[in-house]
Amino acid sequence: MRCYILIIFIFFNWIVNSQNSGDYPMEIPIILSGTFGELRPNHFHAGIDIKTKGREGFNVYSIGSGYVTRIQITHGGYGKALYIKHDNGQTSVYAHLKKYSPKIEKIVKEIQYKRESYTFRVYPKENEIRINEKELIGYSGNTGRSYGPHLHYELRDNMDRPINPMKYKNYSVTDTISPVVLGLHYKEIPKNSISGSNSSFKNLELTKISNKLFISDTLNTNGLIGFGVNSYDRMNNTWNKMGLSEIKVNMDGEKVFEMNLNSFSYDEWRHINTFIDYASYKNKKIRIQKLYIEDYNPLDMYNRSLGNGVINIKDQNKVYLYKIRLFDYNKNYTEILVPIRWKEKINYRTKEPKSKNIYSINKDSVYNLSFASSSIKLNKNTFYTDKEIEIIERDNILSIDKDSIPVLKEMTIKFNTKRYNESTVNKTYIAKLEKGNKSSFVSNELKNSELIADIKLLGDYMIKVDSIPPSINLIDVEDNQWISNKDKLQIRINDENSGISSYRGTLNDKWILLEYNPMKGILTYDFDDNINNSESKNILKVSIKDNVGNTSRLEKVFFRITKK
Repeated sequence: MRCYILIIFIFFNWIVNSQNSGDYPMEIPIILSGTFGELRPNHFHAGIDIKTKGREGFNVYSIGSGYVTRIQITHGGYGKALYIKHDNGQTSVYAHLKKYSPKIEKIVKEIQYKRESYTFRVYPKENEIRINEKELIGYSGNTGRSYGPHLHYELRDNMDRPINPMKYKNYSVTDTISPVVLGLHYKEIPKNSISGSNSSFKNLELTKISNKLFISDTLNTNGLIGFGVNSYDRMNNTWNKMGLSEIKVNMDGEKVFEMNLNSFSYDEWRHINTFIDYASYKNKKIRIQKLYIEDYNPLDMYNRSLGNGVINIKDQNKVYLYKIRLFDYNKNYTEILVPIRWKEKINYRTKEPKSKNIYSINKDSVYNLSFASSSIKLNKNTFYTDKEIEIIERDNILSIDKDSIPVLKEMTIKFNTKRYNESTVNKTYIAKLEKGNKSSFVSNELKNSELIADIKLLGDYMIKVDSIPPSINLIDVEDNQWISNKDKLQIRINDENSGISSYRGTLNDKWILLEYNPMKGILTYDFDDNINNSESKNILKVSIKDNVGNTSRLEKVFFRITKK
């Protein structure tokens, strides 16, 4: 009997250790601002975002024993991030940190000063940096592409695929709120191909019966129909909009569509543009989640045994009932009922004249198109499916249709620079034109009198010239000022044209670590690095360079007593 109980205990303990990746990585009330699988621009959210009360500096702990596999600091993206491979095979990721624990920070500073670079990426050897369960690994922050203090926390399986970390926690985040519905949409699908529909989604009016039940107006139509829903989730104690977890659809009680958003692979990130209606997102800023699967959609999150989710309205003497259920992770759901009745369609459409600048693009072919001063190369699978694309050059602008058509793989554009003289050509760059006479830097790669760029967005591109150096100013410090009471120096930098490319700072001719926050345009030096003189006089020198090589320099003398 004792032996049997011991075997049961060992088996249970093995299950826990092999599947449970510890509790949450912070010892504060867990309130989320972002959920797993949430829809983001051009990707699915790969983790959860934990709110930190609008402040930085909360302790972050490892959720299990293991070793560090990656330390990474970038200006954008995850900012300061740490990756830990756990003994159960899973990997956890902690991003947007303010700084690392003293143990890891020491290693980080050594790397930064050796390379004389704030940003870096290193991959320590297996078990080189061991981490214990609940060991302090860093402090929450706001680094990288972050719009407010929080911790981005990820969990990945032994194949490095993101999985929902909520599945492995000992308790759930408080959530009694059903998903919110903003709109219901539908479109007619051609008989020959589900991917051949270029028509826009149409709206169906909804009547709210309760917080979890909506009924639409009767849809009068016939033939093949695909639905889409504009919806998000909410949780208790926060106003943040979050993602759904599951969607289930049936027609007259029979399952026709199911998807689960609790795991995916990084190879599938870009295919979010097959899950949502990209044109609606770009043109109207709404994310319509399609309740059908197009031919070119490779995502694994669907139950494909049910078919593609397109319904066929063909019975003239029947009222169909289409039922949508939207679930969050805690199984709160909202239901939408859609009555559908067969009705003969009257087609009033007239064929629009076709522009001579329209190119029929076969997704499996390569195209090299040349114009007066520019060219474009479309590789295989540039687009998700065959497309008709308008491409034209006018007024030295290469116009590649509209950015309401999603791009799967990069295309290459080139601009001839022979019209620029030798002193100007090195200040040129390719810019993408935006609304309101704004533009963004794309590339300044110059080869054989051509500027070259690989792009993943359609739209208007042109050559611009940047001959203006960046601006640089030391904040709240004057020449020869005493600043013994300051812990940090802050320097504001900006470039209105091609943008900041690099920067370098020295204090008394020694390289110093300047942390760059591109969201605020500020460089920060922490006096704890102890690079200043033992004497009170200090000479600060900072240089910054923009993307075409214009350089600005700052030199300031200040006085400071070094505290022993």
